[in-house]
Amino acid sequence: MSIFQPGETLLHYRIVGKIGEGGMGHVYQAEDAKLGRMVALKFLPPDTIKDDKAKRRLMQEARAASALNHPNIVTIHSIDEQDGLDFIVMEYVQGETLKQIVQRGAMPFPQVLEIGLQVADALAAAHSLKIIHRDIKPANILLTPRGQAKVLDFGLAKVIRSLPEEIDKEAPTMADLTGAGAILGTISYMSPEQTRGEALDERSDIFALGGVLYEAATGKLPFSGPSILSIMHEIASVEQPAPSSVKTDLPREFDQVIARAVAKDKNLRYASATEFKEALRNLRAVSAEIFLSFTTTPGAAVSQGPSDFVGREPELKRLGELLRRTFEGSGGIIFITGEPGIGKTTLTEEFLNSSRRGFPGLLVTRGRCVEQYGTGEAYLPFLEATGSLLGGLARDRVANVFRTHAPTWCLQLPAAFASTGALDRLQQETIGATKERMLREMGDALGALASEAPVVLLLEDLHWADPSSVDLLRHLSQRIAGQRVLIVGTFRPEDLERSNHPLKNYKAEMQAHKLCEEIALDSLGQEHIARYLDARFAPNDFPPELSAFVPDSNENRRPSLVCDESDSVSGRTRRHCPKECALVAHTAAFCDGPGSS
Repeated sequence: MSIFQPGETLLHYRIVGKIGEGGMGHVYQAEDAKLGRMVALKFLPPDTIKDDKAKRRLMQEARAASALNHPNIVTIHSIDEQDGLDFIVMEYVQGETLKQIVQRGAMPFPQVLEIGLQVADALAAAHSLKIIHRDIKPANILLTPRGQAKVLDFGLAKVIRSLPEEIDKEAPTMADLTGAGAILGTISYMSPEQTRGEALDERSDIFALGGVLYEAATGKLPFSGPSILSIMHEIASVEQPAPSSVKTDLPREFDQVIARAVAKDKNLRYASATEFKEALRNLRAVSAEIFLSFTTTPGAAVSQGPSDFVGREPELKRLGELLRRTFEGSGGIIFITGEPGIGKTTLTEEFLNSSRRGFPGLLVTRGRCVEQYGTGEAYLPFLEATGSLLGGLARDRVANVFRTHAPTWCLQLPAAFASTGALDRLQQETIGATKERMLREMGDALGALASEAPVVLLLEDLHWADPSSVDLLRHLSQRIAGQRVLIVGTFRPEDLERSNHPLKNYKAEMQAHKLCEEIALDSLGQEHIARYLDARFAPNDFPPELSAFVPDSNENRRPSLVCDESDSVSGRTRRHCPKECALVAHTAAFCDGPGSS
C-alpha cells in the first residue's frame, strides 16, 4: 500500500514514485525542489506511524548513518517532519538491491569479492565509530549500475555498549522482527549470539556479511529451514556446506575465508571488518589476471607433440589424462621411473611444454634433488619449486598466498620476502613452528593456488631426496586427491633399492591406498628409431638397415658407432655430408633419452 501518490508534495519534496517497502519502512523517490536533485524519502510503515518505538528506531537510523561519511554507505541528508509525519531524506541511489540480483542466481566470483571488499570497508568505517549495523543482509545492500555497493537501513544500528557481556535489551528478537514481518528474511544472516538476544559487537556484522557473500557466490542461503526454529538450530549448531561444494567452480580458499567469517564461536571469526577485508583482498589478488585468463578447454591439454617425438605416445597420453582429471578437481601423484638415460627427463619436458602450450595460465614449477647434497638439505626440491614460482609472472599472487598460508616457508626464502617488510612479522608468527606445521602449510598453500589455476609440480631425481621432502610428499598424497594439483616425480628404482631409500616404502604405501601411479619406462625398439629417422629427416633416404646400428639398450651406448656407420653406409666423408652429421647429433641425443626430439 502506498502512502503517497506521484505528484504529491511534502515540504519542498515532490513524490516521483515508490521505490520499495519492508518491515522497517517505505521508501519513495522524490525531487528536492530547492536543490534540484533526486532524493529518497523513508517513512515508517502506515501501521507503525503512531508507534513510539518505531519512531525512535527511525530517528536512530538517521543519527547513526548521518555520523558516517563513506562512499559505500547511503548518505543521510536530513530528518524532516510534516503534519506529525517523520521521515528521513537520504541519497537517491539508482540500482538494485543485492537481494533482487541474487534471486536471479549466483553472481560472478570477482563481483562477489568486490562487493565484499566494499561492504567490509563500510562496516570498518562504522565500527571505528563504535556503530554496529545489526541487520546486514542482501536487501540492505544496493548495487549501482557501475558496481558500487551502498549499505543502507541502519534502523537496528547501535553504539557498542561498554559492558559487552550484559544482555542487550534492545537487540532485535523474534517477537520484534515477527511483528515487523521481517524475521524470515533476516534470521538467516543473524549470528548465533544475535538469535539469543546477547550483547553484540563488530563480529556479529562480520558473521552476517559472511552469510551474504556465501549466498551471492552460490545462490543458496548458508542457513535455511522450514521454520524459524529450524533456521535458528542450523545457525547455532550445523556447519553450512562449503561454498565450493555448492558451486564447484568456486575456489577452495573462499571456503576458508567464509568458514572463518561465519564461525559459531565469535572468538574464532575475524577480529575486525578490516581483517575480513584484508582476507578478501588477498583472495582477490590470487584470483586476478593471470589466473582468470585460464580459459582453455581441458580437452586440448596435452598435444601429441611435434612429429619427431616418437616412442612415448602412450605415456604422454596417460599424463594428459591425469592432467585432465586434475582440472576436474582430482589431483594426484605420478612417478616416472627408469634407469639412467631411459628418457625420464625428455618425457617430462615434452609433457610440460605441451601443457603450457595448451594452457597459458597453468602454474608449472619444478624442483630437483641433487646428489652431492644428499639428505642434508631439507625440502630442497620444494624450496626450489617455490622459489621458481616466486620468481615468475605470478610472483605477487604467489607471495600473497604463501604469506597467508605458509609463513614458515616464507622464512626459508628470505630473499623473496625481505622487500615486503614482512619478515619480522612472519618470524613472530612462526615461533615454535614444527615439522608438522611445515607439512600442513605447504598443503594449504598448494590448495590455495590450485583453487584458481591447476598446479603441476615436477620433482626430479627423487632417489636423492632428503627424508623431509619424502615426508612432505607423503603428506601431500593424502590431501591433493580433491585438489587441482598434479605432482610428477622421477626416480631410478635401482637407486631406491640399493640405498633402501625411505621413498621405497612410502611409494608402496601410497600405491596400496591408490594415492599414486607409476609409469615405468622401458628401452625403445628399432621400429621407434626408424620412425624417428622418418620424422626428423623427411624425406628419409638412409638405408633401412641404419636403425640396427643405433643401440636399443642403455648399456654399451655408442653414439660414435652411429657416426662411423652412417659415414660408411653413405660412402661419404663427414666433411661432405651435413645430413649425416646432423644425424649423428640427433641420434646421440636420441640415445641419451629415447622419445626425445
